[in-house]
Amino acid sequence: MPTIFCKESKKHNLIYQLPVIFTKIQQQHRVPAGDFPDCTKMQEKLLGQDFSKFKTLKPSLMASLDKLLATDIANLVPLLQQQELRKERKKSLPGVLDGEFLGTFRRELYKKDPFKEFRRDDESGEADFVEWAVEKYKPKYDEIFYNLSPNDGKLSGTKVREWMTTTLLPSSVLAHIWRLSDVDGDGMLDNEEFALAVHLIEGKLEGHWLPRELPSHLVPPSKRLSTSSDEEQT
Repeated sequence: MPTIFCKESKKHNLIYQLPVIFTKIQQQHRVPAGDFPDCTKMQEKLLGQDFSKFKTLKPSLMASLDKLLATDIANLVPLLQQQELRKERKKSLPGVLDGEFLGTFRRELYKKDPFKEFRRDDESGEADFVEWAVEKYKPKYDEIFYNLSPNDGKLSGTKVREWMTTTLLPSSVLAHIWRLSDVDGDGMLDNEEFALAVHLIEGKLEGHWLPRELPSHLVPPSKRLSTSSDEEQT
């Protein structure tokens, strides 16, 4: 009997400490808060579980998982992004990064684009030129960009991913922001694309909706010619 009570005591103590455990994992492994399950619901479910039936954790499997997350997944992101661009050009069905988990970005689910600076009616007929909405914020974004030590003027997908995860936004949201920001689809971000990514992240952290597709006023100036050429070819 004392052994049973001891095990139950340890079990309840572990469940009680779950919020602290989640926080430690989040800080040590830089896991976004949105990737964790609801702590209260998890505690309720664990109370009804028999911990003695749980399988022992194998360090070798955890090491393999860490390698998968750190290396394999990071290498797949640019490939998925390029695959998505090819599908869009062929006007096919939405790809991996536009799945149901990104349903909140569907146009019908938000009333307006919070990033768009609306023009007056008398200006609507003007111009082929649309001012880049990110331009006035770019100096502060450039400071972050150059602190990350770009190579040949660009940041690799791995470096950008590592920085993005520090924002603690859910991985699905960061994946969508990556897709919008890597305008030329080369799996890297130059200073304009990175500025766009930070601008979208700031907007999301302030509670705004993200656009499903990148509107013209957010397309970086250096990418507008190539983007319009692609559209004409399709």
